[in-house]
Amino acid sequence: MSNFRNLMQTAKHVIFAIPVAITVNDSVVSTACIEGGSMQPVLNPKGSTTRDRVLLDKFSIRMGRYKRGDVCLLKSPDKPNAWIVKRLVALEGDKVKTDAQGVIPIPQGFCWIEGDNEDNSIDSKQLGPVPLALIHGRVTHVFWPLNRLGKVPRIFPKERVLIGYHHPWP
Repeated sequence: MSNFRNLMQTAKHVIFAIPVAITVNDSVVSTACIEGGSMQPVLNPKGSTTRDRVLLDKFSIRMGRYKRGDVCLLKSPDKPNAWIVKRLVALEGDKVKTDAQGVIPIPQGFCWIEGDNEDNSIDSKQLGPVPLALIHGRVTHVFWPLNRLGKVPRIFPKERVLIGYHHPWP
């Protein structure tokens, strides 16, 4: 009889844990495997034989806490079934100075994304501003391979971004 009680107790815990785990994975934190080289050298550096596995902060994104320099996982704006990882360079209300297009204002609800490896990245330089709604999570840490364990740095080209429309370009 005690085996049956133990089984029922375990079943209760599992029944409770499954929806909690699903909610945490969908809304708070999850993981992703990084494909490609557009974020080199920060992610998937050249010479690495293992793709980086990263931790995604979904809660900050759900709360609208975007920051310039964040590395984000987002739905590809030009390939709806694909995921891409890029750096947030500018947010709504900013202006971005580009070589090819001059100064680009970022409209409400949009952002400017770029890969760190500009020779191997399709990003806002080709696609223009992308909707913030495509962002799925913020890449915070590399957890695999273990020799690359660490925080993903938040950097952005300050010399190319004018924060907000109310400032004249220097």
